[in-house]
Amino acid sequence: MAEAYQNINIRDYWQILLKKKWLLIMPAIIVPLAAILVTFFMTPKYQSSTSILINEPNILPPTVQRSLESANQMRRLSPSDIRNILYNQIRSTKYIKCLIAKLNIPIPKAIKEAVAEQIKNMPDVSAAELTDNLLVSSIRERIDVRMEGSNIIRISAVSSSPTMARKMTQTLAEIFLEENLAQELAGIQGSISFTEDQLNVYQEKLSIAEDKLKKFRQQMITTSVDGDAEVLNLNLNSILSVIEALDIEIDEAQQEMTDLRYILYSKKIDVSTIQQQNDIVRLKNELMSTNDKLADLLSRHNWRNAKVIALNKDAKDLLASIESEIINYVGRVFKEYPDDIRDDIVRYLVLEMKIEFTQAKRSALEQSLGRIKSRLTRNPDIEITLAVLPMVPTSPNRKKIVFMGLVLGIMVGFGAILLIEYFDDSFKKVEDVENYLNIPVLAIIPRISIPYYSKKKGRGFIFLGVLLCLILAVVIIFMRFKNG
Repeated sequence: MAEAYQNINIRDYWQILLKKKWLLIMPAIIVPLAAILVTFFMTPKYQSSTSILINEPNILPPTVQRSLESANQMRRLSPSDIRNILYNQIRSTKYIKCLIAKLNIPIPKAIKEAVAEQIKNMPDVSAAELTDNLLVSSIRERIDVRMEGSNIIRISAVSSSPTMARKMTQTLAEIFLEENLAQELAGIQGSISFTEDQLNVYQEKLSIAEDKLKKFRQQMITTSVDGDAEVLNLNLNSILSVIEALDIEIDEAQQEMTDLRYILYSKKIDVSTIQQQNDIVRLKNELMSTNDKLADLLSRHNWRNAKVIALNKDAKDLLASIESEIINYVGRVFKEYPDDIRDDIVRYLVLEMKIEFTQAKRSALEQSLGRIKSRLTRNPDIEITLAVLPMVPTSPNRKKIVFMGLVLGIMVGFGAILLIEYFDDSFKKVEDVENYLNIPVLAIIPRISIPYYSKKKGRGFIFLGVLLCLILAVVIIFMRFKNG
């Protein structure tokens, strides 16, 4: 009985949903469309980020550090402590005021209006001080600092202008680096008084730190010479990808060589005793020389540069020439062997040559990586990646808003159906009348409905919903073209 009653209830609920399906469908379409339309009137927000790799300096001499640790005067900081210190340091009032001064950030109209309202309640506070506090608080809310790992700081800034977001991030990173250099300079100055024996050493460090600070203020660490920093950053990722591909290629070739060596040994052919002719050795030397040229070019150009493309083509042609020479050589020396064995010998020698070339190429690319990193990081103590110009706003997130609008529309539809059913006091079935009045039903007078009128009445609601959807869609398309 309970199961039958449950089945009946589920069937009834399903019938209700089918009967009032348009109350569920229309909000599920209208609400997301309305949500998309609202996003066109929201101010887009752009976020730019930069990462700083800190190489922790060692200013104090080891003897002094040991004495301080033994006296419990140096407390070791946990990663969470370091994270909180850097978070509060970069978002401090001192840093933000320096950021405002460097970028000459204007006072927004909203802050001026807020100052005019608050100055009435705080007559003892000057308007300039109140304006500074509100402006600093406003900018602080748009700055985020996170630690990635143990020594990577990620600084992010949000602004309605993508250019301003990048400038804020880049300038804040410069301020942090400049302050770090100043602290290093102060630490070296203080450490000179510890021991007379190390006076000359610390004076040299002091001179180096002062020179670093001077150069930093003059040419900005995040700018690459000749404006090629973006190319270098792009090459970093490209070279890393190529190195990974070369590692896979080397592993596969070595496995195939092992299989071929076993096959040839079973045929009593010792491939290690094969001596190649002078023409093959000469071509191989020319091929190996292309790796050094490639490493040098990639430290200054990207993969699409004409010189890089031409060099890769030369290497490919040399590989083909060497393979052709190997085929001719094996054909002459091993002419008494069957074709399949000669093919295995050729394949083995070609793989051996390619592995040697690929390993040399990998080594050259690693050298190129070192050159690129040294050019991108002028400061030996701190490395920084450039803050890129954000092209796509992070807010409003239309995909997220559409999904939330869809969920909200479905909830509104379900809510409307539940409310209509809750306030509907009419009897739906004969059993409802008998259960409520406790008397038998003798007859039923069916409702006489005009089909055309019923359909017209139902279609009116659908027509209004479809019309509203079309209007919203047209407005969204118009706003899309208007905003580009």
